[in-house]
Order: sequence, then structure tokens, then C-alpha cells
Amino acid sequence: MRPLLLPALTLTALLGSAQAAPGAPDLEAAATRVAQALDGVVRNCPATYAKIGTAAKRCVGAPSTTEQTRMKLTAVLKDDLHGVWRSRDEQRSVYNWLRTPGGFVYLRLQPDPDGRAETLVYLDVPPEAVPAAAGSAAPTPPAVTVTSETGTVTISRPAEPPKAPAAPAVKPAAPAPTTPVPKPAAEPRPATPPSPAAAPRPAVMALVPFRRVLGVQSPRMNGSDVLAVQNRLIALTLGGAGGRGDGWYGPVTAATVRAFQAVNGLPVTGRVDEATWRRLFSDSARPFQIKAVSGS
Repeated sequence: MRPLLLPALTLTALLGSAQAAPGAPDLEAAATRVAQALDGVVRNCPATYAKIGTAAKRCVGAPSTTEQTRMKLTAVLKDDLHGVWRSRDEQRSVYNWLRTPGGFVYLRLQPDPDGRAETLVYLDVPPEAVPAAAGSAAPTPPAVTVTSETGTVTISRPAEPPKAPAAPAVKPAAPAPTTPVPKPAAEPRPATPPSPAAAPRPAVMALVPFRRVLGVQSPRMNGSDVLAVQNRLIALTLGGAGGRGDGWYGPVTAATVRAFQAVNGLPVTGRVDEATWRRLFSDSARPFQIKAVSGS
């Protein structure tokens, strides 16, 4: 079975024209530069990416693992990368921003969902605000509306932290009194403004939608949805040896599904219904262990 597919979001609103943003020539140049650094191939993005990102997005197939690809890009592009690499899915995919003449482009590394290369490098205009590095001002895009199979969400730019209240005005000194006066009470200090709340962690979503119940039958079921389930199960298996899915739903896949259902409080059926699918592709899915099973 293959490793986890990248959590996907469909961007239906692009960066506003008032914001400086890289264009198609910048993305093309960045993809060429990345391919040269990795001895990779600039290619069409997977068909499942048709509704993801912008029309100018670029993809590069790389021959090494995601971690090896990350280390090589860090060594070659260090001066133009925007700080450290980041991940929101337990390092199954990592992302950064790459400087171009037109601004920063979004750069994500993940296992290739099509299996044509070891790693897929995805480049596009930034889907979120680029965090400011020390001593530099990075571009900050406006709010972006994101549509997935489970609904629509609007991701806004992080709010600016509240400004500290102005210091109270100094009162003019009163004339010296002829009689003693009580000592005035100390003025209260302005309250420390609260820190802005951290943005909620986005849900992990499959690149393909739920469209049927998966289970063992004859002839066996196969397809991109079976492959997505197998790859996600591999990523959640504790102590697993890794690998890739074959896209066919057999006894091994069913036994693994039962182990996942048992740990995640679902009916243990060995079949992937919509409730199992939603839990499997959520960020609350619990890792699990399985005993060795036979079959194919």
C-alpha cells in the first residue's frame, strides 16, 4: 500500500488584485528551477488536482523520498526559502514558500498520488498568508474561500494583534495646597491585550469524494477511492513498514479497516461506509496497530 495522500482543498477565490502576487511566468520559472535542483520532471499535475489551486499551478515529479527532496531543496534554495519547512499532517507532507521576482510562491512536497514519481512537488500562488521573517515584510494575501466535498470555509488573514492602549494623559501639577490633602490613589495600569487566538487546524480531506461503500466482493472493487483508503490506513498504522496501496479491496484491506474501526469507536464491519470514510479522512482519526494478516 502507498503512503498517505495529501489533504486537499479547492480554492475558489484567488488572491485579490490589490495584493502583489507572483504570476504564471514566476511559477513556470520556479518549477524549472526546482526540477533542475532535483533532477526531476516538470509535468502535468494529477487529474485529481483539477479543482485545486489556480490555473497557473505547476507540478514536478522527483525521484527521491519527500524527506530527501526537502533536504536537497533546502541545500540548493536555502537563500530563497522563507524560513523553516512546516507541516500540518504529522510530516506526511511539508510546505514552504520560494522567493521569485514577482513574490513568494507556495511550495509543497508530498508522496506522488499517481505513483509516477517518488515525490510530487506542487507550486502555486500562496493559499495563505506568508509568515513574516525577521527583518523582512512578506506578502499577505486576502481572505480565500475554500470548497471541499464536506462544505465551504473562508480562511481570513490573521487579525493584527490589538494595539496597546495609550498611556493616560499626565495631569498638570496642582498648585501647592495650604493644607494637607489626601494622597491620590494610584491610577490602574492598562490591561494587557489578549493574544490573538490561534487559527483552527484544518481538517484532513481526501482528494477523492466518498461515492460508494467499499468492501470485499467478487469481482474485487478497485479504483482511486480504494487506493486513497489504503494509503490513509498505512499512514495511521503504528509500527507499520510503509509501502503503497494497490487499489484493490481484498481481505488484507478489510482486516485493516476492522482494526481502524475498533480503535475509533465505529461498528467493526470491515467495510468503508460514509461514517468510516469521514472518520478516516479527519484529523481526529486515531492511529492503530494490527496483527499480521494473510491474503491479498
